[in-house]
Amino acid sequence: MHGPGYGPPQPRPSGAGQIALRVLFALLPLLSIGMLSWAALLRLAIVTRRRAHWVLFWVALAVFVFFFGYVMSAPDEYDWRMDVGMTGLLGLAVASTAFFLYADIRHASASAPVPYPYAGYPPHGYAPPHIPGATAPQFGPYANPYADTPVPAGPPAPPRPHTQHPPAAPRIDQVRAELDELSQYLRKGTQGEGR
Repeated sequence: MHGPGYGPPQPRPSGAGQIALRVLFALLPLLSIGMLSWAALLRLAIVTRRRAHWVLFWVALAVFVFFFGYVMSAPDEYDWRMDVGMTGLLGLAVASTAFFLYADIRHASASAPVPYPYAGYPPHGYAPPHIPGATAPQFGPYANPYADTPVPAGPPAPPRPHTQHPPAAPRIDQVRAELDELSQYLRKGTQGEGR
């Protein structure tokens, strides 16, 4: 109930590293002739954490076992079961690669997640403490994770209704007159000093 709240955002792979992983997992099913088509979907399910991607991973694994069983049950390489099994494995490889690229690119291009459940409003409870970097205590060689952590702002104030104010012209004229008087007084004081 009274935990520290949301943790700091996890570092994401760099742009080049993310593209390299995407290319590796996209080529893996194709280069293994469908044998590792489930690996790309496993990575997708782990990264996105969506239930639908986990279900798709398990379905792809079951389809792989089914078609691999056809390939292994063929008595020779010219049997029809070998053709059906290899066609299924190649189809699975192409389908899993296409879906992996679609879903991974879509996940990567999605906007950054909002740190609060409702945009603009901080969660109820305690916010992480704000300790300036200069006074943040250091414990051994590890950096303080709360150093320079900004405290989230409260909810925005409701707009005030506009009320009718009387014209401020007399007040402005009074301020102008006082400023002119002050300017004249200062000019007289600086002229006498002989700057």
